[in-house]
Amino acid sequence: MKLGKINLCKIKKITAIELTTIMLAFVAIGIYYSPNFMHKQEVMKAAKIKADNAIFTSKALEEFAKDKTIKSSQVAQKVADELNQTSINPYYKKNPAYTFELNCKGCNSVEYDDNLSMIILTTYNKKGELIARTVIKPPSFVTYAKED
Repeated sequence: MKLGKINLCKIKKITAIELTTIMLAFVAIGIYYSPNFMHKQEVMKAAKIKADNAIFTSKALEEFAKDKTIKSSQVAQKVADELNQTSINPYYKKNPAYTFELNCKGCNSVEYDDNLSMIILTTYNKKGELIARTVIKPPSFVTYAKED
C-alpha cells in the first residue's frame, strides 16, 4: 500500500491583495444595506411608540368607565405611572415612555384638562416631529396618526 505525499508547495496561500479585495466586498455590501437597516429600525421604534399611545388610550378609557366621577388629571397620572413601570421609551431607554412635558422627543406627551374632562396624548418621534395625537374624552376618543 503506497501513500501519496502531499506537496506543500502546491497549496495556494491567500495573498494580501485577495484578502483586501474580500474585505472591500464585505464593506461595500454593508454600506449598501445599512441605510435600509437604519430606516427599518426607525420605523419599528415609531410603531412601538404609536402602540404605546393606543395602550394609554385603552387604559384611560377603562379608568373612566370604572369611575364616572374621576378627574382627567387623576386618570392621566395613574395610567402614566402604571405604564411607565412596564413600557420603555424606544428612543431613549432611560427616559419614560409617558411624560407630562410638552414637545418631548421620542415619547408620549400627556396633557389633561379637568374642566373639559379630557386627556390629550401627543406622540413625537426622535426628531420631535408629531407622529400621532389622541384626544380622550369619555366615553370616546378621536385620534390623528401621521402616515409615513
